[in-house]
Order: sequence, then C-alpha cells, then structure tokens
Amino acid sequence: MKRQTRRVTNSFKNLLETAIQMNAIPGRCQCLASCQIPAVKGKAFCKKHMKSCPRKAPLNGSEPPYNPDQWNLEKAIRLTHNCFTYAYNIIDPFQIEECKKDPDCDIPFHQPGYKSGYPEFNDKDPKTCPNLIARLMADNPTKIIPSSFELKCPKGTSKIALVMDPDQDYHFLRQDAPRKGSRIGYFSQKSGALPVTNLDAKGHEIFDVALADHNFNESSRNQPLNYDFFCGYFCVARNDPLFIKTGGFRKGGHRKISRQTRRL
Repeated sequence: MKRQTRRVTNSFKNLLETAIQMNAIPGRCQCLASCQIPAVKGKAFCKKHMKSCPRKAPLNGSEPPYNPDQWNLEKAIRLTHNCFTYAYNIIDPFQIEECKKDPDCDIPFHQPGYKSGYPEFNDKDPKTCPNLIARLMADNPTKIIPSSFELKCPKGTSKIALVMDPDQDYHFLRQDAPRKGSRIGYFSQKSGALPVTNLDAKGHEIFDVALADHNFNESSRNQPLNYDFFCGYFCVARNDPLFIKTGGFRKGGHRKISRQTRRL
C-alpha cells in the first residue's frame, strides 16, 4: 500500500505549481476568465452574460439534486458531515448515532486518504493540491476521474471540485442537478459543520468554481480561510459505493480514534 501511495503522490507532484490562483477579482462574472465585470448581485454572471454564456459544464443526469434541508435541518447530520462527505453525497448513519451519544457531538469528520492508509495531515504531509488529489485517487482509484469544467462526466458519475488554502485547509464543492426551468448545474458546498449553501463567499451563485470567490477572511466565521488555489475538477461515482473513513481532530483540538473503514 505504501508503494502504491508513493506512485500516486509522485504522479501529481507538479500539480501545485500549475494550480489556478483564485479570488483576485472578488465578485467577478464567472462566465469567462477574460470577463472581469462584476456579477449581478446574487448571480454568477454580469449583465452581459446573464442571458447567454458561451461556456457550460455539461450534465449527464447523474448530478444529485440541491436539497439543503436534507443536510441542514437535522443537527446530528449538519454537525458530523463536512465538505468531503457532501461532495460525495454520503450521509453516514454511524456518524448520526455517534453524535446523539455525545452531548457536544464532537465527532471526527471523514477525511480523504484515511481509508487507503494515509496518516493525519502534518508538516511532512501538508494540505496541498497534489497531496489531496493523491489521497482521493488512493481511496477510490477506479471511481475518481480527473476532469475539467467543459468536459462531460461519464454516465453514473458527476462533477466535484477541489480548492485549497495552502497548508491550512482543503474544501470540496459539487455540481448539482439544474433547478426547474434552468439548464445550468450550479455548484454547492458545505463547510465543515456549517449549513449547506449554493453561494460563494461573496453571496453569488457558483457557475465555475475556479472563477467564484472562496475568500472567507471577511466572514463571521471563527476560523476564516482563503481558499485561493483551484486544484481541479473530478468526476465521482454516484451509483457505486465509495470508500471513506473518519479520524483525526475536531473542534477544540480533541483527538479522536479512527473507526474502521465502512462501505457506504
């Protein structure tokens, strides 16, 4: 397993240097990288591109619906599922039961790479684009496919995106099925134990993750982060089971013991 992990890591070792740096133009139009006009309030596009945008992220019908109530209304779900499980569209009943046993619901989140034997993040194994991508691929090597914004995912999979605040934190978003009357599959997200939302840090819909704003330094969060590196898009299996595992630290820095890998 260690040899396989090294191979996966080495194959992505140059990704950080080529990652796209984001958030340079807060609240910009997300239609084109060349369009730097401010987006209409609450929308992903400027007035020029509201009616028509030449780019699109093709859909295949496997995208999960945007249903924030499913994740937000029950406290035991909201507090125990993070951006990773949300992007994978997994609600883990074990997490819910463990939360109900703990008055503080201090339950560790699922983390990329733990299923395949990666250690907890540390100075020698920090949170970077190549590290996170290697962890994703190692956990589910046949069920994660590198992709791009304008590339359609194979049937039975749908698109997620990975962004990074280098060495501090990672964050996943997912593409949802289009709302009624729309042909666009916007992206949504769940930051840690916070509620699910379909808006970026500036309150705009998320059309292209790489052009949206992910700088939460000006927010009211206790630990604001600036996810300013875009690591890539990936197609994730939606019909086949995905392997994930919990462990590591939660709020307050308390150490939690990892449980065994569960197939969800």
